[in-house]
Amino acid sequence: MIYQRHIPREELFAAQLELLIQNGRLATVSIHLVGVLATVALFWPFVEFTSILLWAAAFLILLLMRSLHMSNALVERRFNTKPRRVYRQLLVGAGLTGLVWSGVYIQATSMVPLSMQYTFLLLIVMITALSIGFSVVIREYFIVSVFTSLWPIAWWNTVHYWQQPYNLLIGLVLLGLCALLVFVCDRIYQSFRNMIALNWERETIAQELGDLTGSLRDRNRQLRDARRQLTDLANVDELTGLGNRRLVNNVLQEEINRARRSGSEMSVIMLDVDYFKYYNDTYGHPEGDKVLQKLADVMQRATTRAGEVVGRYGGEEFILVLPGASAESAQRTANRLRELVIEENMPHETSKVAKYVTVSQGVVTVIPDADLLPADIINRADKALYQAKDGGRNTITVA
Repeated sequence: MIYQRHIPREELFAAQLELLIQNGRLATVSIHLVGVLATVALFWPFVEFTSILLWAAAFLILLLMRSLHMSNALVERRFNTKPRRVYRQLLVGAGLTGLVWSGVYIQATSMVPLSMQYTFLLLIVMITALSIGFSVVIREYFIVSVFTSLWPIAWWNTVHYWQQPYNLLIGLVLLGLCALLVFVCDRIYQSFRNMIALNWERETIAQELGDLTGSLRDRNRQLRDARRQLTDLANVDELTGLGNRRLVNNVLQEEINRARRSGSEMSVIMLDVDYFKYYNDTYGHPEGDKVLQKLADVMQRATTRAGEVVGRYGGEEFILVLPGASAESAQRTANRLRELVIEENMPHETSKVAKYVTVSQGVVTVIPDADLLPADIINRADKALYQAKDGGRNTITVA
C-alpha cells in the first residue's frame, strides 16, 4: 500500500469539471435569466417588443441547452470518462453566452439612449463579475466569458471614441477591468485547485488509514487464528486428534481444584492396547496407527457426559478424565468401553488374549485433598492398569 502524496493531473482536472458543473448549472441559468429580464425591462420602450421577445426566447433556449448539457454530463459522469470533450463544450457555451451580451450591447448603442446604454453596460459587468464565484474553478471558462462579453465592448468603445464623449474612458476602464478580473480569477483559481487537492489528499489519507485499519484487523485475526492453532498443536495429539499429555495434565489439575472446592469425586481410567507391539510387528505401523485412531473414536463415543476428556498419554496408552464420576460410574464407563472395542472386531492374530484387539484398563476414583497432585492420580491409575495386565489382560482393575 503506497500513499500518493499529490492528486494526479487527470483526477484534479475531472474534479474541477465536476465542481464547475455542480455549482454552475443552476447559477448560470439564474444569473443570466435575471439579466434577460432586466434587459427586456430596459429596452422595451426603445426597441420593437417582438424583437426583444424573440431575442429573449432564443437566449433562454441557449441557457437551457447549456443547463441540460451540464446535467447530462453530471449524471453520466462524462467529466470522468470524456473530460476534454466536456471541457471544450463548456468553453463553447461560455463563449456563445458572452458574445450574446457583447453583441446586444454593440447593437443597442445605436438604438437606445446613452443612459440606458450605460445602465446595460453596468448590467453586463455585474453579470460577469458575479459569475466569477462559480465559474472560476476552471480558469479558462471564466476568461472565455470575460473575453467574449467585456473585451469586445471595451475595444468597440475604444475604437469608436468619437461617437460618445466617454467612449474612450469607458473602453480603457473596461480593458483595465478585464485585466483585473483575469488577475483575481487566477488567484481564486489557484485557491480552488489547492482546496481540491487538499480535500483529495485528506480523503486519500482517510481511505489509506481505513484500508490499513482493515488490513491490521485482518492481520490480528490471522495472528489470533495462528495462536489458536499453535495452542491446539501444543495440546492435541497429531495422530488421533485427542488431547495429549500436556492437555491431560492441565485438565486434571483443573478438575482436582474443582473437586476439592466442591468436595466431589472424580475418576480416571488409564487404558492400554493388549500386545500392541505384536500387532505392529505383524501388521505394520501404519495399521497400528489405524487401530489407535479407531480406539480414539471409540473412547469419544464412550464418554457422553459434559466435561469428560479423552487423551492419548503416550504410545498405545490412553486416559479418560471423568469429573464427578463415582467408582461405580467409572466402572460402567470402562465396561462400555471394553464392549465397544470388542464390537469393532479389529483382527489381532498374534494376541495371547483373543483373535481381535482388546484393551486393559485401570480405574481410580478419588476425593481430592489438599496434597493430591495430577501425578498422584496418574500413578494410581497406572498401577491399576498394570495389575489388569498382570491379571490376564482384557480386564478392568479398580484401584
